[in-house]
Amino acid sequence: MKKTPPLTIRHARIIDGVAAHASLARTGERLNVSQSSLSRAVAEAEQALGHTLFQRGWTGMEPTSHGEVVIAHCRRMIARIEEAQERLSARGGKVRNLAHHLGWDMLAAADAVRTAGSVSAAASYLGQSQPNVSRAIARLSSAVGRQLFHRTRTGMEGNDDVGLLCALYKSLMQDVLALPTRLAVMTGEVTGRISIGLLPFSEQAMVMQAFGAMLRRYRHVRLQAVTGGFPPPVGGRPQNQTDVVLRRPRQPAPYDALEETPLLRESYAMVTRADHPLAKGRPTLEQLARENWIVAPHGTPTRRYFEELLIRHGLTPPAQTCEIVTFSLAEQMILSSDAIGLLTYSKRKRASLRKDLKILPVDLLDSEREIGLTFRKNQPLTVVQTKFIEILMEAEPNGSTGQIPIQQGVFRDPHRLRARPPDT
Repeated sequence: MKKTPPLTIRHARIIDGVAAHASLARTGERLNVSQSSLSRAVAEAEQALGHTLFQRGWTGMEPTSHGEVVIAHCRRMIARIEEAQERLSARGGKVRNLAHHLGWDMLAAADAVRTAGSVSAAASYLGQSQPNVSRAIARLSSAVGRQLFHRTRTGMEGNDDVGLLCALYKSLMQDVLALPTRLAVMTGEVTGRISIGLLPFSEQAMVMQAFGAMLRRYRHVRLQAVTGGFPPPVGGRPQNQTDVVLRRPRQPAPYDALEETPLLRESYAMVTRADHPLAKGRPTLEQLARENWIVAPHGTPTRRYFEELLIRHGLTPPAQTCEIVTFSLAEQMILSSDAIGLLTYSKRKRASLRKDLKILPVDLLDSEREIGLTFRKNQPLTVVQTKFIEILMEAEPNGSTGQIPIQQGVFRDPHRLRARPPDT
């Protein structure tokens, strides 16, 4: 072959498998390959391409931005091999797991013999010995399940299967040889992943707006929004999965390894349907305590505030409540029932409250709370994390533009925004 592909077909098969199963163990079971062999194959592919393809994340083995591009090519390659396998089987070939058996040398040998008309001429073209070419053809015939070439007075002539395999070879080479160029194009672009943890009833819409801006500006960034905060520390250190958590800052921070910084303030509100019977007047807490409630789960600041508010007024918190962790679903549940919700709203969200909801005119003491970002202490931000924060801080503080309201100067230490390389 005049051009050496950066990946083998085996590499493509393993990368496709790891991406599909997000686990070396599950991929090993599926492909009948040991985990150590899978790790070596992925490392070989990463070294050949010059980029990290996978990293540990929420779902196991997660692809990096460069990995996503490579995976797309590998999946297309494996799909083409499987399509060729089906066509060969339909023609009577005894083909099983063609992707497992194929190698570039086998396909290159078939293509060269078909073009040159003889094994000797093909060997000369490929710069190999005749025995090597003959063995490659024999292995390919064994993989297909029948003889591919027969001798004639003028040389070697291939059957229809050879034409199909040569077409497959050309399409696979086109895919794999395009990879270095595709990856090189990404060199000057922002790449990487950011994973944001969202806690119940926090300003989740803020993250979605920032994600939207990230998608418009940086096409190779991977974005994740997950429910929950940082996992508990293991061995004294937090697990490296969530990058940033949007939530109410805790004083002190739950772990020494974390630091927090404020973003904005919002306040609690009792919300009901606009046509709810209690929405027409000024209900008392005694009346409200007898209603059904939609609140955050036990252990959250919102739930504690709800229970302490009622207890402070000599009332018993209701035993039966509806716990929902997504803000939009909580509002929808309020509209679908007679329940009252205890939600938190920023000034911007109050001003844009949907018309079929109403905030009840109930005086709530100490109802304001801060919403902030929680990071790992002394850990430099990645380029992607830095860009995400920059987008948050671009918005007008008063939210008059309909963007994200944010306090300026959130990060008091400018060195906090030093960036580390992407995909790490």
